[in-house]
Amino acid sequence: MQAAQQAAGAENLGLAGAKGAAAVAGKGLAAGAGSRRALGDIGNVVGAFNQKVTVGKEGEAKAAQGRPGVLTRRAAAQLAAAGNGNAQAANAGSWGATKPHKGLRPRDSNVPVVSQQAAAAAAEKPAAAGRSMSQLLQSRSEAAVSGGKTKKQCVPALPDIDTADAADPLNATDFVADIFSYYKRVEPQLRVAPDYMTRQTDINDKMRAILIDWLVDVHLKFKLMPETLYLTVDLIDRFLEAKQVTRKHLQLVGVTAMLVASKYEEIWAPEVRDFVYISDRAYTRDQILNMEKIMLNALRFNLTVPSIYNFLGRNFKAAGVVNNQDVTLLSTYLVELSLVDYSSLKYPYSMIAAAATYVALKAVGAADAFPVALERHSGYNVASVQTCALHLAGLMRKAPNSSLVAVYKKYANEKLQRIATTYEAPADSELLGYAQ
Repeated sequence: MQAAQQAAGAENLGLAGAKGAAAVAGKGLAAGAGSRRALGDIGNVVGAFNQKVTVGKEGEAKAAQGRPGVLTRRAAAQLAAAGNGNAQAANAGSWGATKPHKGLRPRDSNVPVVSQQAAAAAAEKPAAAGRSMSQLLQSRSEAAVSGGKTKKQCVPALPDIDTADAADPLNATDFVADIFSYYKRVEPQLRVAPDYMTRQTDINDKMRAILIDWLVDVHLKFKLMPETLYLTVDLIDRFLEAKQVTRKHLQLVGVTAMLVASKYEEIWAPEVRDFVYISDRAYTRDQILNMEKIMLNALRFNLTVPSIYNFLGRNFKAAGVVNNQDVTLLSTYLVELSLVDYSSLKYPYSMIAAAATYVALKAVGAADAFPVALERHSGYNVASVQTCALHLAGLMRKAPNSSLVAVYKKYANEKLQRIATTYEAPADSELLGYAQ
């Protein structure tokens, strides 16, 4: 009985000691709350419960003695009796406290101390002037949608000329505006120098004209697509600009260019033996195939280029004359006359197409020879195409009496409504006197 009373007394002393230690620790925390240290490494969990827990009272005292950092009731009573008010010692002996982890670095003694008053003052301070992240992202999105242009720089939309063909996938109405915008952008890069013939030592512009005049007949005989003829001439000019050619091999360059263009544009392209035959066996099959390799390598296999025919078809749509055969045939006639003429190379393909449409509309007596839609889509106005228009009208007047009559005979044929003999070229004064 006496032993039980002593144990109860010791337990009461232990509880009292623990309460005293907690009170001291609480005061210490309250005193340091105003200048608490910034959070460092937290080691209050690492190593906790790392010893086996003894279940039952038997042998508890012995197990506790071998357990570092465990506060027993006897130790608490001793601390309370001694009046030790050291909060750190009490905390070090509290349940769950552990040794510092060996792998952790010591805390930095230079960590700044932030008081609650300083934190409150910082929270009340107004934000720095400037754009928020959401405002910045919104402005970037608007710039991306508008193409990076401000409202003042915004270009009015082009007149819609593709609605009627929206159901036809071959017209690619969703992309046609971008396609022609690309054509206009790359056209200056792909143009040949208008004076490239001066660098040829054995051929001249007259020989070029004879070659192309003959190729017009070959193109007609093989019944090839119009695109094939335009690509053929473009390949010839670009190759002659890049390579020196003798007059002996000039015709070989021509038939090879048409062979390559036919493979690119036609569904059923003529065979090599057809070109051997059409050239009166002046060249062998091996010579043509060898020249094909030389030409493609010289041009770096760049066959996708904007041609006059591309721009001409777009202009017909813009001018609203797609179904007007007189205007379309007369424009095509003027353009093919320019293919034979070397001096026409000083004009861009897009300008020749716009000028040909303008001359044809004037020749047939159209009330509006250069509609607004044509001006917007072609990128030219009357003033900018007048010089080229005068040049085309001059070619039209000379065609009947020229020694190179392949184009004239082609368009004087009944199959093409004899368009070459039906209309006369407009007078220069008429072309220059037109006012928008």
